[in-house]
Amino acid sequence: MKFNNLLPIYFSKSLLKNLLFCLFAVSCFIFLIDLIELSRRITKSNNSDFLLALELTILKLPGMIIEILPFIVLFASLSTFFYFAKRSELIVARASGFSIWHLLFPGISIILLIGFFITVIIQPFVATSTYKYKELEAKSIRGQASLITITENGLWLKESDTKSNSYRIINSLGLAKDAKNLENVIIFNHLDSGQLISRYDADNALLRLGYWELKDIWVYKNNEKPKFFKKLEIETDLTPSQIQENFAPPETISFWNLPDFIRIAENAGFAATKHKTEFQSLLALPFFLSSMLIIAAPFSVRFIRSESVNNLILSGIISGLILYTFSNVIFAFGASGNIAPFLSAWSPPLLAILLGISAIIYIEEG
Repeated sequence: MKFNNLLPIYFSKSLLKNLLFCLFAVSCFIFLIDLIELSRRITKSNNSDFLLALELTILKLPGMIIEILPFIVLFASLSTFFYFAKRSELIVARASGFSIWHLLFPGISIILLIGFFITVIIQPFVATSTYKYKELEAKSIRGQASLITITENGLWLKESDTKSNSYRIINSLGLAKDAKNLENVIIFNHLDSGQLISRYDADNALLRLGYWELKDIWVYKNNEKPKFFKKLEIETDLTPSQIQENFAPPETISFWNLPDFIRIAENAGFAATKHKTEFQSLLALPFFLSSMLIIAAPFSVRFIRSESVNNLILSGIISGLILYTFSNVIFAFGASGNIAPFLSAWSPPLLAILLGISAIIYIEEG
């Protein structure tokens, strides 16, 4: 093997080792914090089931790791550069004619491969775990028993009625943006045992405070003739905000299913801006992770064995924090529809890469 290939491979191995170590350390820290917090919330809800808190923590952990993965890459990159500087390996490498680019290219390649692997392989499992967490957390802590899904056949909503030991399944072909008005509604009323009690077919269902207001309804019951009602009211605990909040959060949908879900949601009358932004963010994730390595590089070019190393590391962490905060703010603007989803997802990593490369060129050549 040629000598000029040894150092990049050595750097890549060190980066990967530090990345795994940071991932493990941060995962343990998050796990303990979430376990304590969820145990406290469960206790406040008059429940002291430690196994429930443990299950919720395990289900929530993958989503939290994906959320802070850019910071893990940043810490791993800075620790790798610091390790090289502490042992004077970076100085020796530069004195031997190696530039920072010889180290960055293999490192960026590894981060890109990891990012693509997470997006196309790991994220679908994380989405399933996050969905199960949100479902279990809503039932066991917040006491929300309603479930909302959407398919080619429209919106499906399951709502429990604890007073009559029954539940209803509501199907609608359209929903207003304010989540108050359903169109072409079919309501199936079931006992908890699963037995069908009745079926309502309505042209329109309006969600009022504490009840559904149905208009032009046909009511079908077992062994009875269908009856027509001009207006009918059904009690409910749902609110428009609950429907919008519980409607398939984008982080609970697989990367591969997001395009079809966006199309179906828009056909049903939902504004799928959050889901479009999430999809673009997943596409940009590998480049966003790589931008963290590139951001860390300028602060390492002049690492020397002195007290200034700590200041450079602190500057790198602050820069990564600013970039991470900026990306979250831009994502919020994209999810709210104030910025195009593509621009919201791709502007932070592209801006970070351009600024990082510019800083490296300036320092390396200057």
